[in-house]
Amino acid sequence: MKTKKSHALDPTSVGCDIRSSSEVNTHSSISTSRRGFLKTAGMGVAAFTAGAVLPTGLAPEAEAVEIGPPSQQPGLRASQSDLVRKTTSSNESTVIKNAFPHSTNGDEETYANQAFAGNFSKTLPHDSHTGLVDPNAYKALINGLTQGSKDLLDKVPAGGPGLLAGPLSPLAFQLQGEDSTSAAEPFVPPSINSAGAAAEQVELYWEAIVRDVPFIDYSSSQPLISQAIADINKLSAYTGPKPVTAQNIFRYGTGTAFPNANAWFGVTTGPYISQFLFQTHNFDGVTFVPQIHTTFPVADKNTGQVLTGANTGLDFMTDLAEYVFVENGNGAINPNEFPTVEDPTPRFIRSGRDLGQQANQDLIYSIYFRAALIMAINLGIPFSANSPYAMDARISGFNTFTFVQTLQLIGAAQDSEAQAFYQKWYVHRKLRPEAMGNLVDGVKNGRFSLNPSLHSDLLNSAVLPLINTRNQQLNNKRGRPNDESSLFFLPQQPPGGSPNHPDPPAGHAFSAGVSVTLLKAMFEVGTPSNPTKWPKQAVEPNEDGLPPLLNNSSSLTVLGELNKLAFNIAEGRNWLGIHTRIGGNYLGLLAGEDVAIALLNDLGFTYPEPAFNGFTLTKFDGTVVTVGAKQTVGNTTPPNAAPCA
Repeated sequence: MKTKKSHALDPTSVGCDIRSSSEVNTHSSISTSRRGFLKTAGMGVAAFTAGAVLPTGLAPEAEAVEIGPPSQQPGLRASQSDLVRKTTSSNESTVIKNAFPHSTNGDEETYANQAFAGNFSKTLPHDSHTGLVDPNAYKALINGLTQGSKDLLDKVPAGGPGLLAGPLSPLAFQLQGEDSTSAAEPFVPPSINSAGAAAEQVELYWEAIVRDVPFIDYSSSQPLISQAIADINKLSAYTGPKPVTAQNIFRYGTGTAFPNANAWFGVTTGPYISQFLFQTHNFDGVTFVPQIHTTFPVADKNTGQVLTGANTGLDFMTDLAEYVFVENGNGAINPNEFPTVEDPTPRFIRSGRDLGQQANQDLIYSIYFRAALIMAINLGIPFSANSPYAMDARISGFNTFTFVQTLQLIGAAQDSEAQAFYQKWYVHRKLRPEAMGNLVDGVKNGRFSLNPSLHSDLLNSAVLPLINTRNQQLNNKRGRPNDESSLFFLPQQPPGGSPNHPDPPAGHAFSAGVSVTLLKAMFEVGTPSNPTKWPKQAVEPNEDGLPPLLNNSSSLTVLGELNKLAFNIAEGRNWLGIHTRIGGNYLGLLAGEDVAIALLNDLGFTYPEPAFNGFTLTKFDGTVVTVGAKQTVGNTTPPNAAPCA
């Protein structure tokens, strides 16, 4: 029988033990005490093993010999581990220092004497006439954030029982990937008085108008879609693909914000909804059919007239009194209304309303976990050809360079959206679209004025008369007061509007950016010049969202459908009325992409496998990059340490 050598108690091998002398002494004293206990109990030390049954069934201790490089030189392993952590930490330290100061749109300063009109203030008290925040309450919020103080944030005046969502969470340190302060910031949310903000809000108004138009009906002859196309094409700072057509409306692609010809590769190709959201697949042995629970339609798909009677839905926050009630943090003004509009029939995603509902009830990263299962099992997409195991006929990586690692990273890489929440609370604090709707309504109805005012592209948009009619009809249906001659609030799909944290960047967009970037890196999806074709017949739901799915002849790719999946879930939050295109989704998606790439690069320091040249992936902006290559930090031996036997 062989016994293993105890480095902790062997004075000749202290240089190979990562514990301090005090820890070793503590271990010795504990061992001595344990021996005394065992003697008084009539048991030998050898009997006290993990596998022993006490007090009967005693057996001699038998141990296998530990093998492998770490056991041969634990001191070297400890030093290498320390150096890897110090190297990645030093790299991240440089990134953090270079991240400051972050750019903002300046609205907090511009409108400081105008009730901070451009900034987020939900759950704080608001003026019942203007719907704007109590300035002193907002200043208390700023003070609490400036100090990073839970005590001060607890003292911020509240307009209702609603809680501020996670203002301290992004100050937690991240132990893998990028620090919360350092995610990329390629876009600054536009000022409320800018043409960019006007374009964002006009698009959101149109999405509210056409929520119930099935995607399969989009055409230049569809009455509401044709009006939306004409109006959005007039916007001077619209950053989506232009000219706007029935095929690319409400999508992302090549445009002023993304000039690369391969930007958002595949997002404007084929059906609006990614094929990943239509795939039946197995999950833990259970057949998963992706028909979702959604809500009844609100309006006629052709006329836009609000539907009444049984099996019809509602939108919310469409008058001043309800807006102030919800914005104060009281939740839905009548929570009993929402269950009455839930559709009991599960349906495939067929419209903006359905997509919004999907993005309102997922578990943040669950959709990308499912996408990984679909790629590996349903579609048979191989792991990256760059993997050191790609041509290995004998072993696999399992915990590295495999499907298993991909699932682990999708669940862990996002760190609860810390990077997004840092920019939300500590950089931008920009208002949500529902509050932007109050600004439009307040200015148009003369409840208050702003200097500088909102952009003419917004105030003169052809969508505003339709929004006024929609809000008036919804209020009549709900028995709500039409408390102004015109109503320009942005109809919200959730009865309580947005979550209780600022808009940019969007958390769902951030998570989509992280997860889809990992999937593009880990799987063999190709590049825009040589993409992996979608291996199944493309499908699309009919107008009622019920089986069977319809065949669609579009030529799709796996890379394009992954980009489309990220876009769908990010934009789904816009269909709800709670996020924006530029500051919300562009910023969120690219920040998430940046965090995923940083994580893959950090992992390059950890691999035991031989030379790995990195993963190749296509970023959302269309550029092809190689990331995560194996990095070495030297073959360090502890100073003054003897070789470990």
